[in-house]
Amino acid sequence: MNTPQLHEHAFRPLSLPWKIVALVFIAAFLVIGVAGLILPIIPGVLFLFLAALLATRVSSRVARYAHNHPWFRQHLHHWHASGKLSMSERAKLALLLTARSCIKAVQALWRMALRSKR
Repeated sequence: MNTPQLHEHAFRPLSLPWKIVALVFIAAFLVIGVAGLILPIIPGVLFLFLAALLATRVSSRVARYAHNHPWFRQHLHHWHASGKLSMSERAKLALLLTARSCIKAVQALWRMALRSKR
């Protein structure tokens, strides 16, 4: 699957106050993401991706790295494309993702309960 290239001008640095806020969120997302890799209830990869996504707005090096790697470039393209969705489409997407996460969490808890009964 060939995704369009994101241009070099895609890096738009944040102002200093927003960089500080972004760094706090990046740290929080990293902690939650690592916890999510261990705990089946938290979607760890999602939080790690959000941390990386925010890092692309803080650091030009991280942005360059992300744009030079096909997997991350593809996901960045999808992320930027979702910005063109209407508010109702975003709400539907958020609802579907939340429902999917809840179902996955219940399934994981069910599997853990079954394992503990053995």
